[in-house]
Amino acid sequence: MQAIETIQTGRHTLLHCPDVCDALDMPLPPLDWLNSAHWHQLQQTTATSGRGQAVLIATPVPMVLRDYCRGGLVRHIAERRFVYSGLAGSRPFRELSLLNAMHAAGLPVPRGIAGRVSHYGVCYEASILMERIPNSCEVHERLCQSNLEEADWQRMGALIRRLHNHGVYHHDLNIHNIMIDTDNTFWLIDFDKCGYKKGQQWQAGNLARLQRSLNKEKSARSTYYFNDTHWQCLLAGYRA
Repeated sequence: MQAIETIQTGRHTLLHCPDVCDALDMPLPPLDWLNSAHWHQLQQTTATSGRGQAVLIATPVPMVLRDYCRGGLVRHIAERRFVYSGLAGSRPFRELSLLNAMHAAGLPVPRGIAGRVSHYGVCYEASILMERIPNSCEVHERLCQSNLEEADWQRMGALIRRLHNHGVYHHDLNIHNIMIDTDNTFWLIDFDKCGYKKGQQWQAGNLARLQRSLNKEKSARSTYYFNDTHWQCLLAGYRA
């Protein structure tokens, strides 16, 4: 697993993955790079990401900056603050560690570059900076416009099986968190609140979550290139 180095600056703890930065031929990110306002001033584009907006950064290398936000009713009280229980338990530290361990294991996921933990008494706010997958879009976006071949659905299922074989539980496995690039290679993203699980009893529920997201998107649109045959192909790839 790639090492994570820390730098303390006032209330902020900056997390660096120097081996990833070296591999991407980029400098260690300064604290400003973990602040979305910095990039908004430079007119970088944004994209919907989970509960909030992700900043899509073009230089020095293609990156994505995401702030951690709460969901559910609690977001109305403290949308961006979490109870601090130690740096190793913070969301960016855990996600960076998981991303880089999965990448080292050969799984198609973005590499984690840096993170920020900002302390406010017993709480903290945080953000994460990751590699951006080049020439890619959500599989959801693709299905809004065109069909995937049955072999593609099988490869998607095989990818999820690889994830499960490594014991990785994806907390929010939905069709928005699977990417496809121009070479028709699939990638997995958004590993906040994810981690390793023992056993196999959780795997069926993970697949069911993905199926629900596909059915939800299909029911919301007059045209969406997904049907039960596609799902059966995905399952065949998963079981192969």
